[in-house]
Amino acid sequence: MSKSQLGLRIPTSLFNELDRYVEETGTSKTEVVCRAIAEYLGCADSVPMSQRMAEVEKRMDKIENLAKSAFLRG
Repeated sequence: MSKSQLGLRIPTSLFNELDRYVEETGTSKTEVVCRAIAEYLGCADSVPMSQRMAEVEKRMDKIENLAKSAFLRG
């Protein structure tokens, strides 16, 4: 799949939220922005299945880690 590059400016508060999200989920900013654009435009199904599955796997890892932490805390 060929890729194009896009430069943009966003408010600092939104950038900080993006930073926080990628840190929490382990995804890249590119993945988050591409997914958000696809959902906004109503073409989320055009995001490659491999990318969607990678996102699901990362979310599952996060859920498992949170559950494990909660279990260990009692």
